[in-house]
Amino acid sequence: MLHHTFCAGRRVARLSALFLAVALATLASAQTKPLAPPAGVPAKDEFSRRVQLAPFVVRGQQLSVSIHARSGSDRRYAEGFAEEVLKVVYESGLTSSPGKGLVIIGQKGEPHPIRFFRQFLALADAGKLDPAVAARGPELFKMLDHWEHSSDQGRSAGEKQGGKVDLEFEKIVTALPLPLEGIGAQLYQLAWFEKFDDARVEAKLRALRAADLERDLFAHYDWVFYLPPKRAFDHVLDEIIAEALKEDDVGFVGRVAVKGAMLVVKPKIRQAIEGLRQGMLLQAVAQARTKFSDEQVSALMSAYVEELMPEERKSSAPEHERAVQAVQAKLKRWQEQAAAAPAPEPEK
Repeated sequence: MLHHTFCAGRRVARLSALFLAVALATLASAQTKPLAPPAGVPAKDEFSRRVQLAPFVVRGQQLSVSIHARSGSDRRYAEGFAEEVLKVVYESGLTSSPGKGLVIIGQKGEPHPIRFFRQFLALADAGKLDPAVAARGPELFKMLDHWEHSSDQGRSAGEKQGGKVDLEFEKIVTALPLPLEGIGAQLYQLAWFEKFDDARVEAKLRALRAADLERDLFAHYDWVFYLPPKRAFDHVLDEIIAEALKEDDVGFVGRVAVKGAMLVVKPKIRQAIEGLRQGMLLQAVAQARTKFSDEQVSALMSAYVEELMPEERKSSAPEHERAVQAVQAKLKRWQEQAAAAPAPEPEK
């Protein structure tokens, strides 16, 4: 009897161990299962396997955006960020559909794409690239120049919130998002697959040929947007405030007062920059999905960003509602102007 009980106990123990092993294996399999990219996006490469579709509903309409992220927290932030902007795009009537978009959120400690764009331009200027590849330089330069000027609105607002804080473009560039299109999109993909390593990227650029630029993982999308990590601006802002304190020579008591003031305005500056980041996504979608001119798209972005500034509230309505109304007002004004414009004379 004791022997039978002992053997039965051993069988139970073995079965329990077996069930535990199966459960652990199943859990491990679920955790390592690659993410399935949206329909139509190739899943044969490391980049595409990290793309996931994020659906959301706006006024009963099912919309979605693709998100590329390498951590759960980054993905949640990018989804919330994109959803808020795309809801404004849809609810304001800016476009009936935001199209197929991809938001790529950078990883903490990873270089900003502008680093490799400038690396490309430097090699092109030095004559170290294939002539057909270097010929794409003016296209990249134009894209970067337009991007820098697009940030003027938010930087000015941030400086207004911060008093002494100087938000020069070069100081905050690593916190700014940017649309990835044309040669910029292709260079980002090259840098990504080279693990953002300077030496490897340079070697790849030197060996690059025009035909290599024809392969594009982003061809499936209507627009692609690079978004720096959520806290990318915090480190930059700390350095800017430290510089502002060094320049102040009012003595110890004065420096303490200045530091206290900076701590008060810091959240406002952060909010202003986040508003700028959102505005730049709205701008990217508008450029890709509407026929408005660059000047009109810039005006829409400015109207949107202005409503997100801490000190610019014109009503007690929620921030989202104010942003929608600001874009709607701009669109309505243009419609009224177009309706009032005299009809063109018929050709003789």
